[in-house]
Amino acid sequence: LREALASVYAQSYANWEIIFWDNASTDGSADIAKSCGPKLRYFKSERSFPLGKARNLAIAEAVGQYLAFLDCDDKWLPKTLERQVSALERRRDVDFVYGNYFRLIMPRTDNLILALSGRQPEGNVFGNFLRNYPVCQQTVMLRTDAIKRLDAKFDECLDMAEEFDLFMRILLRSQALYIDEPLAIYRIHRNTGSQRLHDKHPVEMKYVLDKLKKIDDSIERGYASQLRYYEAKLAYWQAKVYMENNDPKSARSELVAYRFITPVFFTLYVLTYLPCTVWEWLHGRKMKGSL
Repeated sequence: LREALASVYAQSYANWEIIFWDNASTDGSADIAKSCGPKLRYFKSERSFPLGKARNLAIAEAVGQYLAFLDCDDKWLPKTLERQVSALERRRDVDFVYGNYFRLIMPRTDNLILALSGRQPEGNVFGNFLRNYPVCQQTVMLRTDAIKRLDAKFDECLDMAEEFDLFMRILLRSQALYIDEPLAIYRIHRNTGSQRLHDKHPVEMKYVLDKLKKIDDSIERGYASQLRYYEAKLAYWQAKVYMENNDPKSARSELVAYRFITPVFFTLYVLTYLPCTVWEWLHGRKMKGSL
């Protein structure tokens, strides 16, 4: 947390405020936050809320023209806000900017891995992001007005997919810009929500897909191939949960309808006939990042 806050105070762009939302912590977070001075505004909930609701409560306190996001175990690089604000000032037709980032796999604290290779999509990216979602929330800046135009902010039912849900609803109507340089350091460790709650991932991502279809019924016609691939990934995420619970038969039933989409999906399907330990080893070392 100290490093995360220090990375904000180290920004080359100085016109910012921190809305620090303490989601009913029981550690020393409050003392650290309150020691930072008046540019940090501290709020604490009496009980722990799902991430979507906690983020909405924080947004309600923000007064800025733009919103950026930093979780307490991650860091911004020094020119992050400068790059993001410059992009949005330059392109008034754009509501959403994102950039590259480093992954830091804990506890290997010196092993920074550049997450994205090559130029990422810009403009009308909704279809691209259905197939391959390259966004790290810590690199995103939004126009506050883009959120106000929506009927809802972060979905308060969600714990894992709340940022994907919000960003995709914005990008259904808005354009995106990509900043081709690292903006953040994203730490991956056992206590990261994406690691602790990964079994919720397929359920929440299906919920988001169903919601997007209800918002705009033309999505199924306009993005048919991308939706088919998204549904295949849903099957993979659910199959992964089954394999981790030593249930290859159920995993196979999830993947069977999508086994011919790409060679990777066919390989994953075939692997369900092997011991679950083989799946986990090969998936982790060879298949991860191939979808």
